Amino acid sequence: MRILAVNLRAGGNAATISRVLQRASYLDADTLVFSEYRDNAVGAKLRSEAERRGFAHQASGPARRGNGVLIAAVQDFRSIPNPFGLAEDEYPGAVVQATFGDVDLYGVYLPGQDRKRPHMRCLIALAQRTKETGGSVMCVGDFNSGRNETDIEINVRSGRIRDEFSTADLYAQLETSWTEAWAYLHPGRFEFSWYPFRLDPDHASRSGWRIDKAFLSAALLPRLRSAEYDHGIRRDRLSDHSGLIVEVDV
Repeated sequence: MRILAVNLRAGGNAATISRVLQRASYLDADTLVFSEYRDNAVGAKLRSEAERRGFAHQASGPARRGNGVLIAAVQDFRSIPNPFGLAEDEYPGAVVQATFGDVDLYGVYLPGQDRKRPHMRCLIALAQRTKETGGSVMCVGDFNSGRNETDIEINVRSGRIRDEFSTADLYAQLETSWTEAWAYLHPGRFEFSWYPFRLDPDHASRSGWRIDKAFLSAALLPRLRSAEYDHGIRRDRLSDHSGLIVEVDV
């Protein structure tokens, strides 16, 4: 199973949808997780174009009034929108669950700042439960959170904490039960998946954040084959985020 997670940047736009999906085909992805998906005209174009390219099985949460998640796959899956039953004012479209065989995949777009705390607490409870039961779970997408020491470029470059994630405390709790795939496979390395969006291709920003991630439960971790960022999506200005490709045996 080869998963590409991409933040569409405010729902994406009609001019770049085809190029994003062409990139997914080039990367040989069979499952797509789109964050900042919106259930509007551009979202309809995305779903239609994805289906035309073979990603016929799709699921999304309620995303009519803001950013949400769309999962599209070549193979069929069972889905649960808003699996944690969050209320309307708690961004219920932020998480979608998809089950592929014995693997539960959670696609996420966690809202900014402390607004993501209800989602993080639900994910922590899920991670603790799967640690006890041995379930095979992956959670992938835009977490808008991370480690202050390693996931914020200005901190890495300065050697000091000059900026912080508002939910770094909950992120640390999540890591006690689940393993973050890219960090696990690339110890001691630094890459950043989001930079402020600029049309100037020659601008060299030093303000990166690593917020696009995949977490695996202990039972699924031995089946992890690769986790890499595709910075081409961002460098081609299809989004302000790089893509994340994760491959696991299912």
